[in-house]
Amino acid sequence: METFADVIKQEMIEQRYNRKHIDAKIRKEILDSAEMQAKHAECVSALNEWMAQDFYASKNERIAQLKLLDLDELVMEMMVGISYFYGPELYTSATAQLANRLKFSDKADSIKTIAEMVAIMAMVDLCDVTKEDKQASLYVQSRIPLSDQLVEFVLNSEYLPPMVCEPLELTHNYSSGYLTHNDSLVLGSGNHHDGDLCLDVLNLMNRVPLKLNTELVSEFEEQPTFELDTQQKVDNWTEFKKQSYVFYDLMVQNGNRFYLTNKVDKRGRIYAQGYHISTQGTAFKKAAVQLADEEIVTGAPV
Repeated sequence: METFADVIKQEMIEQRYNRKHIDAKIRKEILDSAEMQAKHAECVSALNEWMAQDFYASKNERIAQLKLLDLDELVMEMMVGISYFYGPELYTSATAQLANRLKFSDKADSIKTIAEMVAIMAMVDLCDVTKEDKQASLYVQSRIPLSDQLVEFVLNSEYLPPMVCEPLELTHNYSSGYLTHNDSLVLGSGNHHDGDLCLDVLNLMNRVPLKLNTELVSEFEEQPTFELDTQQKVDNWTEFKKQSYVFYDLMVQNGNRFYLTNKVDKRGRIYAQGYHISTQGTAFKKAAVQLADEEIVTGAPV
């Protein structure tokens, strides 16, 4: 049975792993650093110089949209976003993630503009843009110093773990079930709407208690479903397995009774919101999750 202690534990987990809270922590450390404030001002100045130039027509149109924004706040938001790339991140992936922090009308335009802004941020030493050789892909890595505790939070913040208390009831399309934040229940950027969703079905699924098959995750090693043909893939897979066991241990330490929240895509198909622990992942991930309240099935046809 759920207790008040379970709710407190869940709030603590969300404070530690939820990017919505970590953003605020990163912003505070940047604002508290005289060096980063100077870098912020330098970046704003460099962007203003860049925006004052005359380019080809479509680029001028993109820059015109930038001129309508609060550049001080935009650079701060970019600095917060860049801070998550504590390790090398593919340039294409980094710019796509940062594009969500700009509210341009056209997604392709926003990614192009973000890519150009990241290059300027590299010029003022807020990040590094590197490639191993002429044929290799570009990578971005943050140069924004963070405290060791915050770095740990950043490294663990990519995906929220399952809830260790029963999710809150979903009452509208912008709710999550989590205790400290709301989110769109419709997957995909730009797909949110306030029309009819089967909230009763999502609530029913959210309230199904689950547990880990501890014997499976202890005795068997998860294998990749793709070729580890580059060192980057090897490193990413090693880190993924390491993070998975951090979350396995977190669930076990909190009683091995948890809940996965669910969302829908624009066609109404339901997806469990889990990455390291999920009922809709690889065969290993599916086998690792069981119903917490087990019952013997009777009356089924033979």
